[in-house]
Amino acid sequence: MPVKKKSIEVYLDDRNKLNFTIIKEYGKFKTFSINYSAKIDDKWHAVYRADNYHGFVHEQRFWISNEPIPLPEYESVDLKDAFDMFFHKVKESHARFRKYFEEKRKNGGN
Repeated sequence: MPVKKKSIEVYLDDRNKLNFTIIKEYGKFKTFSINYSAKIDDKWHAVYRADNYHGFVHEQRFWISNEPIPLPEYESVDLKDAFDMFFHKVKESHARFRKYFEEKRKNGGN
């Protein structure tokens, strides 16, 4: 089968989770997404996302805006390498991302 899709949900703990989706075509990364969600007041909130949907690599920092932030410096990078970089970024930074998101909520956002 030339196209394979894999989706994984990983709970970091009962208040933080990551969702990954990878679509490979002939063994090469074609599309990816990494989503970090936080459970706040018994509701899951999207906090951070990195992907190459819409034809370009971008991230969304939901404590700033819902708008995608284009990352043209990753357009020439192998998509598996880009996925790995964003995976490590969200793994290492999710607590900080959560803090920013909670501060935005406290100050009247979301």
